[in-house]
Amino acid sequence: MGGAFHHSRREAGAVIGWPAWLSSAIAVIGLAGCHSLPAACDRDCVSSKVAARTGHGLLNETGCGQIVYPNGASLSDGLTEEEAVLLALWNNAAFQEQLVDWKIAHGDLVQAGLLPNPELFYVASAADKPFRYAVNVPIEALWLRPIRIAAAERESYRVCERLTQAGLDLIRDTRQGYADLQLARGRLRVAEQAEELRKRITKFAEARLDGGDASPQEVATAKIDALQAKQDVARIRQDVALAEERLRNVLGLSDDRTPLNPTDPAPAVRGDFDADVLSAEAVASRPDLLAVAQAADAATERLRLAQIGWFQFLGIADATNGFRTGHEFGGGFRMTLPIFNHNEGAIARAEAEWEKLCRQQQTIHNQIVLDVRQAHLRYVQAKAELEVLDGQTRPEVTAAIQRAESAYRDGDVGYIVVLQTSRQLIDAELRQEQLHAELRRAWAELERSVGRHLETPAN
Repeated sequence: MGGAFHHSRREAGAVIGWPAWLSSAIAVIGLAGCHSLPAACDRDCVSSKVAARTGHGLLNETGCGQIVYPNGASLSDGLTEEEAVLLALWNNAAFQEQLVDWKIAHGDLVQAGLLPNPELFYVASAADKPFRYAVNVPIEALWLRPIRIAAAERESYRVCERLTQAGLDLIRDTRQGYADLQLARGRLRVAEQAEELRKRITKFAEARLDGGDASPQEVATAKIDALQAKQDVARIRQDVALAEERLRNVLGLSDDRTPLNPTDPAPAVRGDFDADVLSAEAVASRPDLLAVAQAADAATERLRLAQIGWFQFLGIADATNGFRTGHEFGGGFRMTLPIFNHNEGAIARAEAEWEKLCRQQQTIHNQIVLDVRQAHLRYVQAKAELEVLDGQTRPEVTAAIQRAESAYRDGDVGYIVVLQTSRQLIDAELRQEQLHAELRRAWAELERSVGRHLETPAN
């Protein structure tokens, strides 16, 4: 009796066990789902790309709102331009927010590699109604998975290049903000010099009035000029504070109220660079163009997916009542019949997205050439003007104001001559500060346009 029972149980087990083809299909799908995903973008990848181009890498991820200073850096002993760049890369809130995009892209890549779970359909038995159940296995996921992974992988690489470009943009903004603060401080220094100059001329006028060589109106005019110079100093001091706040925001140090004191000297005048060579290099390697190329490759994979992703093929293991047991397995399948819908709309959209990205590559190509040539021309322009100013204009104006002051003190010239000459000196000093800032800004833009740090030749 027991033997018969065990025999019938083994027989039933053979009947209700998984069919060989279904077991094999589930095993293959499971192995595919467990297959390791390709390497993708992460924070270290972005850091290495930025460092390779600029010499400055990113810091390991920190907590929200945490401020990190480079080793040995302190705002109390001044701020160099390179320290400012590191502070911005490590603390700029907007950039840290953008860096989270690699995690989103990684999540999409993981999701692309996952396979849909088998579905179980079960109906409980009732009077005159034997129970029934079926297992559906999405077979088409096997050949769609590599396409989804390829598209997500390209998108991940696109994010990496885009974040690299964001790092280059941030470095450019930091260097230009540093130049703006130096310009504001330089303008304040010139304004203070102008105030001292006007005070000295006023004393000369008062001395001449006492000697009977000047009129009260001449002295009043000199005092008014001195007061206007004092007014300029008060206004420009506020410009310095505004420039400092803008740079502080770029550095991510809004809560650190330590004064920002740029310590770098006047920028060195770089040697000549060939704009054609720089343009060709930028077109071949700039991250924003590489990002669009990766996006176009991802669009190609999405187009492939749209062309075949509508097709569904399910392997079915169906169990119903049978002659020997109440639930005998039978194999089957379910598939999509392409009669009414070939996914034409999704295919057309995928084709349009691919075409747009291909055209966008040419748009960015043209923008890169414009960026490089504009930055190069602006640098050459500022350099040429500064050479004339330092070599010819400023020495002549300095000598002229010395002669004018001496002649006015001796009563040989009128006040109007001294006033005009002093204004020429102030204009020359102010223009020198502006040209130094333009050199810094143009150089920062040129490096960003090319996509890497350009070596600094000696003066």
